Amino acid sequence: MIADLDTLLIARYVELVDRIIPARGTHRRGPGRPLVVTDAELVCLAVAQVLLRYHDERHWLRAAPSRVGHLFPRLLGQSEYNQRLKDLAPLLEAALRWLAEHTPARRSCYGCWTAPRSAAASPSAPPNARTCSATPATA
Repeated sequence: MIADLDTLLIARYVELVDRIIPARGTHRRGPGRPLVVTDAELVCLAVAQVLLRYHDERHWLRAAPSRVGHLFPRLLGQSEYNQRLKDLAPLLEAALRWLAEHTPARRSCYGCWTAPRSAAASPSAPPNARTCSATPATA
């Protein structure tokens, strides 16, 4: 499981740095010290937080060094983590849209979500009910 998560996070980081961030034209410039954690690293940390099912940032930032510390040796405090994630909402949205566009979807199952239920399948169901014959594993 960890090897798969590592691969996903590395691939997400490469896509962010090579394609998504340059396509958006968002570069941090100006006076001051460079950021300790880059925007791409922060997006990858947020993805790892969701995939590892940490709903609380405090618990996530406490567990992150042991879970993904080998990939991201520099982490932020809770307040800076929250503020930077709020500021990166458009980048997170762009990353999710890119992922959705480049992930193969099962278009054949889309029709089962919109197909009307047959009356023979369930006589007690209302005539306008919609259903899917696919199991959760295949949907």
